[in-house]
Amino acid sequence: MGLMISIVVPVYNVEKYLSQCLDSILTQTYKNLEIILVDDGSTDKSGSICDSYKKKDPRIVVIHKENGGLSDARNAGVAICKGDFISFVDSDDYLSPYFYEILMGVAQKRNCDIVALKSGTDFWDGEDKPVLAKDKDEFAVRYLNSHEILERMLYQEIATGAPFKIYKKATFDNVYFPVGYLYEDVATTYKPFFNAQECAIVEADIYAYRKRRDSIIRQSFSPKKMICLDIFDQLVNDKQLNEAGLQRAAKSRVYAMTYSVFLQVPESDKRTQKIIWDKLQTVQKDVMFDKSRIMRRKNRYAAYVSLFGMNISYKIGRKFGQKGSMKW
Repeated sequence: MGLMISIVVPVYNVEKYLSQCLDSILTQTYKNLEIILVDDGSTDKSGSICDSYKKKDPRIVVIHKENGGLSDARNAGVAICKGDFISFVDSDDYLSPYFYEILMGVAQKRNCDIVALKSGTDFWDGEDKPVLAKDKDEFAVRYLNSHEILERMLYQEIATGAPFKIYKKATFDNVYFPVGYLYEDVATTYKPFFNAQECAIVEADIYAYRKRRDSIIRQSFSPKKMICLDIFDQLVNDKQLNEAGLQRAAKSRVYAMTYSVFLQVPESDKRTQKIIWDKLQTVQKDVMFDKSRIMRRKNRYAAYVSLFGMNISYKIGRKFGQKGSMKW
């Protein structure tokens, strides 16, 4: 049957989307799966939907727990994984039937520790759903070492999110998602690469990533988003990133995240703007003079605009960033 993949699916109040997600997993052409559904204290019918699917397929394991947030749910799932590889799927997304067959085929060809999809196929909830690949040969692949692929992820050439990837289980040794954090993927998904060697990037339309306007990240500013400053410091001061020569890439990544939060702060809240602005200025020159060819232009442009000061940078960023909703 081949190597087993443990799929961790955190579930919280997604009764509207959950069946589509689970059906797309159960119809995978790669069959050796352990499917771990973590019901994180749902108050709708999501928990009972999980239980009904468990009765349909013996590969499904269901955990019911008190609400602890996305990170806590993922950690609970990882803790019981039995597979050779780990994967994460958000419970409002869905997959091409060939998602795991493609990624595992790439992994086994060169014994890869991590295989990353370059990005999901984004779509807004309520709009036309994307057409995913209908042929298992509809993909391109690049094999890279862990340093090269991590650099590309930090520079946002490939998606940061925990979904879109398969990880050898050993790469998640002593790696945990920070409970209670927003932007938990930025704080976590770079760490498994330090436990990896051979990796690969796959380009294919095989993961449908649903963007919801009611998601916490896309909602207006709240004090919870100030956690970005802690994540900023974490990556800038991370010893492994520094020793690997990835300081500039890490600074580019946290600059993008933190600038996005800066643009979401209400115009009248100058105090909070100033706190975030001062943090941004600690790496502004590094971002502005970063000569990497894979760095996103919008990061460099934002750093240049900051030369005009906080107020002008805020106004220009809001104008071109659609009031902070731009995907930085």
